[in-house]
Amino acid sequence: MDNSPVPDGIMKKSRLPAIIAVVIVIVVIAAGVSIIELGHHGSTPSKQTLVIEVGSGSMTEQYLSMVATNFEKANPNVTVQITTEGYSNLLTSEKSALQGGSSTPNIMMYYASGAPTLGPYLYHIPTSSNGGNGVIDLSNQIAGNMYSGGYRIAPNGTVLGTIGIPIHTVIGYMLVYQKSIFDNATLQSEFAAKYHFSFNPRTFQNWTALQDAASFINSSTSFNDTNNNYALLFPNHAAHSIIDGFYNLAYPYLSSDPNTGVPPNSSPNYWTYFGNKSGQFSVSFNNSAGIQALEMYKNLTQYEPSVKVSPVGYSEQLTYYETGHYAMGIAWSSFFPDYSNSSQSKVAGNYGVSLLPGGYTGYSPTFLGINPNSPNLTLAVNFLNFATSSTQYGLGITDFSFLPGSSNGLQVAESDPGFGWVSSFLNYSATIHLDPRYAAVVGQVSPLFSTLIPDFNTQVLDYLEGTTTATAALNTAASEWTQTLANDNIVL
Repeated sequence: MDNSPVPDGIMKKSRLPAIIAVVIVIVVIAAGVSIIELGHHGSTPSKQTLVIEVGSGSMTEQYLSMVATNFEKANPNVTVQITTEGYSNLLTSEKSALQGGSSTPNIMMYYASGAPTLGPYLYHIPTSSNGGNGVIDLSNQIAGNMYSGGYRIAPNGTVLGTIGIPIHTVIGYMLVYQKSIFDNATLQSEFAAKYHFSFNPRTFQNWTALQDAASFINSSTSFNDTNNNYALLFPNHAAHSIIDGFYNLAYPYLSSDPNTGVPPNSSPNYWTYFGNKSGQFSVSFNNSAGIQALEMYKNLTQYEPSVKVSPVGYSEQLTYYETGHYAMGIAWSSFFPDYSNSSQSKVAGNYGVSLLPGGYTGYSPTFLGINPNSPNLTLAVNFLNFATSSTQYGLGITDFSFLPGSSNGLQVAESDPGFGWVSSFLNYSATIHLDPRYAAVVGQVSPLFSTLIPDFNTQVLDYLEGTTTATAALNTAASEWTQTLANDNIVL
């Protein structure tokens, strides 16, 4: 999935002999004037081709196909080719091209989880505070997105360069709920009388409040809507979604306990699994805070089919909630266009969106990086500028419900009726102050996806199925992680 984020040098232009004419194509777009220097000499520029590799079937593929057409219209001497790879092959394909020195693809889509793999090979994109020809405006980026995979970071926290630009913001997770249930005056009154706080999901202060709401819906005699069979849809599939579900849930427990080494205002992500304790990073979750979080995790999976019968993974989070059989659910923001599609979704027009209980969320954006072996790096950067412009993002929002990757794009989305909740995300993002050393840890832990995550998911699944305790599950996972890091000579 679709589950995760510094100045660089400004590219200098070479001085050309006076007898050679420089051809500059000036492109006027609706949002303003953008100068695209194609870098060709002589009176007739030759045709150039930009090859962009993306994940097949992704929203980014759909969006960039539109952008490619518009870029070609604005630049008659440029052809943009979109090539696709399936999710399981995308990272391997791109790494092979970079390692082999191939000049194509020129631009590569990657997910936050792929940043540690591709980071050593991708072009360090020039940035500044105001952008320009061949330069990205870094002030237009959200820090949480960038630290999730946009920067290459040294182990000591030094940002070595910008390797990718968020093209698509994927927020994970958000709380979704059926408005017709939570706007019901009878239910609101009964709930407030019993629990003494509001039935409004946007005001839930912690996971206990969410559990109370799920328990109330499950047992309320006033809740007679037979179309809603379950109170809460919560991810618990061992293939991958356990690791994402747990770090989102565990974040407030771990960050409020100074003994875990997880700082407040750092946002949940894979770095949440590692805490800085007296200057040394180690596993953060095998402690009383982690046990509390895991016990709550099990509680929140009790309002859906048993994990032994029907585990809830990414596909189930998307398709099950569309049926209208769940009062609430935890969802990736990329699911919202499907939820809104009235031809397939029973919750279209009837679901609300909120940050997670306590008012936070994680970041899992989709990035575009550049192949350093491309023949025209300036052209590649200019395409990124074009693709992340307010004009193109505005078209994507209107035509595809595409959620932009940059702050200017999100501000455009905020004014769209379907994205009114974006303001809460932007407000939250302004409060995040992540120490780059935490983001750097993820890049150091090379066996994270191959070994550590499967080990963790297996232990948690055993606990959810009732074959081990919360303490034993977390202690075993922590021991396996520590041993794997030692075997691979990884010192955090």
